[in-house]
Amino acid sequence: MRHPLFFRGRPIDYASVISRLDNLADGTDAGQPRAAINCTIRYLDLSSGRRQIVTLAHPTDANPSAGLVSIFSPLGSALLSSAEQEVVGVRILGMERKLRVLDVHR
Repeated sequence: MRHPLFFRGRPIDYASVISRLDNLADGTDAGQPRAAINCTIRYLDLSSGRRQIVTLAHPTDANPSAGLVSIFSPLGSALLSSAEQEVVGVRILGMERKLRVLDVHR
C-alpha cells in the first residue's frame, strides 16, 4: 500500500510548499488574498475550458471526491499561495495544465 502523500509523476517539492506556508503565515505576500489551507479556490483550466472549485486541505483531511485537495498533492501545491487572476502550471496525470485562479475565498 502506498503512503497517501506519494503520487505518481512529478515529485512534490515539500520545501517549496513549507516556504509558501511560512510566507502566508508571516504576511510576506500581503495585499490581495492568497490561497492557504481551508481556502476555497475557483479556477479555470485554460486547456479544456472547465471551471472547478476546490478547497485546500491538510493532507489528513483531504477528500478529492468532496473537493478537499491536499496541499501536498500536485494540484494543491500548485494552487497554494496563488492569488486571483494568477496563472499557475501543474502536471496532472502526466499532462501539463495551465490554470487561471478566478476566486480565492477564506
